[in-house]
This record gives sequence, C-alpha cells and structure tokens, in this order.
Amino acid sequence: MFIEDIGLKVYTGPMFGEKSGMLIHSINIAEAYEGKKVILFKPEMEVRDGKNRVVSRTGLQRCALELPEIITDEVIEETLKTCEDYDVIGIDEAQFFKGKIVELVQKLIFSKRVIISGLSMDYEGLPFGKMGDIMALADEVEHMYPVCACCKKRKALFSQRLSNGKPVTKKGQTILQGDKESYEPRCRECFVPPAE
Repeated sequence: MFIEDIGLKVYTGPMFGEKSGMLIHSINIAEAYEGKKVILFKPEMEVRDGKNRVVSRTGLQRCALELPEIITDEVIEETLKTCEDYDVIGIDEAQFFKGKIVELVQKLIFSKRVIISGLSMDYEGLPFGKMGDIMALADEVEHMYPVCACCKKRKALFSQRLSNGKPVTKKGQTILQGDKESYEPRCRECFVPPAE
C-alpha cells in the first residue's frame, strides 16, 4: 500500500489486470482508514464505464470527475484548483491523455499523494501514450499481470486485439475501446503483434 503523504504510485500492465480496481481500492483505503479527502479523475472520452464513473472488472466502482483528452495549461490550472482541498488524487486510464498530462502529474506529486492507473502498452506492444513518462516520475510502479488467456499458464504482458476471435494482423487506430470481445491478455510467447 502506498501511504506517503506526497508522491506517485502507478498501477500498470495489460488489460484485465485489475489496475482500475487497485486504484479504487487504494483511494478507498486512504479515505476509510486514513481519513484522507480523495478525488478521482478519468478521461471524458473513456465511455466503457459510463459518464463520471470508474468501474473495475471485479465490481469496484467510484464516481469520477472527467478531464478532457488533451491536457492544456488551462486544464492544469483548473485541475490544480479543484485538487486544493484533497489529499489523495486518483487518475484512471492515464494512457488516453494527450498534451500536458505529464506536466499536470508533476505539479501534483510535490504536494499530493497521486495514484494513477493505465495501460503500459498499446495493442501493437508499444509504449502507450505518456505512460512511460508518467512511470518514470513514480515513487512506486506496480505491474498488474493477469494470466495469459491463450496458454493459461504464464503472466500476460500484452493486450491482444481481436477481430472475430482472432488476433488483428494489420495495424490500425491505436485507441479502440472494447472489452473481452475485442481484447485478451497474452504472454510474450502467445502475443501476435500486428504487421505493417
């Protein structure tokens, strides 16, 4: 459990690793047992959980404020103002943010406890968005590894994109929101990266 007064903890890994669940659990613990004031943010473009909600696949859920996909100086200023009265800041699905998300995180971690969840890699097996930069700022990074859905014996590192139950073979748009119908966790041996 990350219990520092200030700093950054990141939960990362492929899809189905329960990253959002660990984020919710962490801020729930801070609120319930430490008496901390907590707030949770998510990208407004993330719609799988519905508006203003973060829901884990195991059923944990919490209300969240939505931030625009592109983080600008104005968004940073508004977010810092919103966070003034809070001790612990959660940010879910951080891989979807563009613009100055790293700058926002850096401004928060010197005065607040920040807990972030996000995918480490996209469906091509490449670093996803600014997650690598965010992880570099972290006091702690915890990789969440589900079991490979293909071999069912090794830890999954990758989010395999599927089409009709088979690995996607051609590269396409990086962001395609979906669930078990579109993705499955796979280990390095079972992962099939898309070709050019």
